[in-house]
Amino acid sequence: MLKSLDELRKSDGNIRIIDKAAERDLYSHDIGDLPPVLTKTMFRTQPDLVVQPRSIEEIQRVVAFANEQKVAIVPRGAASWGFGGVVPTRGGIVIDLSPFRRILALDKAGKTVTVEAGARWSDIDVIARKAGLCLMTYPSSKFSTVGGWISTGGYGINSFRYGHLSKQIVSMTVVTGTGEARRLSPSDPDFACFISTEGEFGIVAEATLRLRDVPEGSYPRLLYFRSEDDAFDFIGRLARDAAGTGLHPNVIRFLDENHLADINRLARAEMFSRRAAVLVECGSAEDDRRFSDYLARGDGAQEGPAHVATYLWNERLFGMKTKRLGPSILASEVIIPLRSAAAFVRKAKRIGSHFGVEVCIDSYVTDEHKALVMATFLCDSRSKKYYIKMPLVAMLTKAAVMLGAEPYGLGLWNAPFVRNLYSGARLRELKARKARLDPNGVLNPGKFFGVGARGLAGIIFHPSVFGPSMRLMVLMAPPIGKAATFLMGKEGKIDSLDFELSMHACAKCGNCVAVCPAYLVTQNEAVTAKGKIALAKKLLAGHTVTREEAVNAFMCMRCRACEEICQTNLELMNLWDALEKKLEAQFGWPETQIAEYLRKVDASDEYWEMVEQSS
Repeated sequence: MLKSLDELRKSDGNIRIIDKAAERDLYSHDIGDLPPVLTKTMFRTQPDLVVQPRSIEEIQRVVAFANEQKVAIVPRGAASWGFGGVVPTRGGIVIDLSPFRRILALDKAGKTVTVEAGARWSDIDVIARKAGLCLMTYPSSKFSTVGGWISTGGYGINSFRYGHLSKQIVSMTVVTGTGEARRLSPSDPDFACFISTEGEFGIVAEATLRLRDVPEGSYPRLLYFRSEDDAFDFIGRLARDAAGTGLHPNVIRFLDENHLADINRLARAEMFSRRAAVLVECGSAEDDRRFSDYLARGDGAQEGPAHVATYLWNERLFGMKTKRLGPSILASEVIIPLRSAAAFVRKAKRIGSHFGVEVCIDSYVTDEHKALVMATFLCDSRSKKYYIKMPLVAMLTKAAVMLGAEPYGLGLWNAPFVRNLYSGARLRELKARKARLDPNGVLNPGKFFGVGARGLAGIIFHPSVFGPSMRLMVLMAPPIGKAATFLMGKEGKIDSLDFELSMHACAKCGNCVAVCPAYLVTQNEAVTAKGKIALAKKLLAGHTVTREEAVNAFMCMRCRACEEICQTNLELMNLWDALEKKLEAQFGWPETQIAEYLRKVDASDEYWEMVEQSS
């Protein structure tokens, strides 16, 4: 790849290229905790190089170069999804759109905003609110990128009222696999090819989104039920009745007793009853009054205290916080018919119990027929038990599919469920469009249309092999799980984190990257909390660390922004003190590099803009 790298530099001398192995390794994974021995035996996950384009034209030139060289391209945003959608399978070029994050235009009268693909939902909301506007919907990771959520998801907070993200896209600019830049509106026949298809057909570069007026307020209600059946019966009635009765809830969310118990554990207080619960949030006093009238009919619900409902609503963006109890977390995400949701909750818990784990359920209702259900469980990626627990994710997804669900995205690890997401006719249509839009197959290979494409992965993950295997595993869960639990024991929960456990408790969610002034100045993920924790794990594992890698850990403003936004509430300032002491003892204090870094900070317009926005 070295010759190709030189040729890329010649073709575009100004493009930012990351080619050092230690820095490229940060782009070989997403938030998933997968042992390297698993991924590296089946895939070539470290990219040959990473590029950070600053314009659509640079993206086009990289795509053209990849077509000439016949190398893979993997588009990447904040990498805050855990199913391997941004994990390279054949090396190649990662196009890192995370720094490509400008907010280009805000139309107050038209209630729209135009942004680059790397723009964070949080940044848009801050700027929009100054004009009396705000987001219609947004993901549970508000520090993820616009392009990332368009490409991988689209259901999230406020989806019940405002629908899928695709309904809020006025237009978007994409770069296809041929290098062509196209501005698409929802009426374009190819528009749907770029929604939730994970970069298979092109790279989302810009988007114009609809906004809404800032709501009057927020009125959350927490309702307890005797069982998940009662809770989902209520949800089904509320979802069906919403339009006809003038109810306008923004959010209808289900949480099971295990999820609430973990929140109690984290808060070190018994705030929540250990029962099935439904959180309903409205945006005006009038909507809240109508909901009160609806509740007065009597549905067997017991309302929790207002302050508890408010606490839960305010914690909606920190869903990975329970990772602190793990220190690892695994999850299955599906879109399931409401009529099957309660049955899946029971089945998921039963399967988990066979393996000695406690499955927690968190669900957002998307419309009157369906819900996005996340089934999570805690574990420890450092233990041998982890290899037994990982297949449990696919088993939970298969159990949901058997009840009429479909996977919420495919990525790498859900790709064997492609036939449960698309019909045969739709798959044939998508393959035909793929051949037209990406004729050389350079975009994100080894995902949708053949995991791994060759070797062991191609066999294991082929739908005709994987599907029946998972079905058999679901049916055989009692003896398999009990045998595994007998041999390896149950998973415990962690009460406190030491230096080592804190490294593993990091959610790798990218929140810290979005708010890090050092990253804004350097565009180097190694200087962020996420990068420094990766370096600390490398030190703890006894791997060789170079002086150049060590210097990155000292490029820090100590502004505490990473600690304040941390999903798992890690005491990052204490971690940085410990890390710097270890590195200083080995390499000395990098006074010259720190001084040069501070000069760059002082000269950075982007840094001072961030300071002004935060003040």
